[in-house]
Amino acid sequence: MRRFLEWFKKEFVQYIGSAIFFAAAFCLIVLANKLMVAGSEVHVASFARAIIGGLIVAKLLFFVDLVPGVNAFHGKPLMFNILWKTPIYLIMSLVYRYLEPTIGSVVAGVSVAESHARAIEEFTHPAFWAIEVWLAALFAVFVMMRELTLALGKEKVRLLFFGR
Repeated sequence: MRRFLEWFKKEFVQYIGSAIFFAAAFCLIVLANKLMVAGSEVHVASFARAIIGGLIVAKLLFFVDLVPGVNAFHGKPLMFNILWKTPIYLIMSLVYRYLEPTIGSVVAGVSVAESHARAIEEFTHPAFWAIEVWLAALFAVFVMMRELTLALGKEKVRLLFFGR
């Protein structure tokens, strides 16, 4: 039981850091979107959805990291893993951004074909790709910091950023 609790604590600490990062980052994206469409009739996602999305993405990243080949460049210079993992995470985000509206529509009673068409139609909007550019930058920063932390250790990174 003690071993399980130690494992759970380690996993939770890793998850909570990622979850906070992505929830805060997604809230910044929502804020930017709200500022861009202020005064118009355009609807953008809510902050609650951004926070929930951050929690989901943080958990999905841990599942993606379990896939063989994601850590293909262990022991190589950090840039290899950064350039490898960032596109993998981006592809995962595209799959998620396709599946979320598709499954939601199917659950609401829309046919699979119509749900698919609606989800694909979202991919044609410039706002969709603007958010994807944000996600690319966020994933790159996230992967860089995580790889740096793995290479140097938590204590050394904490010392470099915050001193003492």
